[in-house]
Amino acid sequence: MKVRCGIDIVDITRFVKNLEDGNTAFFDKCFTEDEIAYCNSSKDLKKKAERFAARWAAKEAVGKALGTGLLSEGVGMHDIEVIKDERGMPGIKLYGGALSHADELGMSSVSISLSHDGGMAAAYCVMLVEKD
Repeated sequence: MKVRCGIDIVDITRFVKNLEDGNTAFFDKCFTEDEIAYCNSSKDLKKKAERFAARWAAKEAVGKALGTGLLSEGVGMHDIEVIKDERGMPGIKLYGGALSHADELGMSSVSISLSHDGGMAAAYCVMLVEKD
């Protein structure tokens, strides 16, 4: 068993600006319907932006752990989805190109941690795989 990891950090102000501008096309292009529904469930603009930014960072971190990055080797933004369990703990669901790459690696598990503070959002991904 091998451990692969990925990390990413993003500036939340980019997401605040897109929300203020009503740029729904940006969010539709980058996030799944469930991610958008969760992020928009807050009435507070800053909290919405933090949620979107953390999910963007998560997608980047998972792409790095896969070794593909995002928007390359068939891995799109909708191929990596941040979900939450009944206790609110974040998790990852993979689809399409991301799932194919995970299967090729023999991925047995993927974990994600999200954080935001001081105008930045970050995510750290740990993935257990059989192959390099």
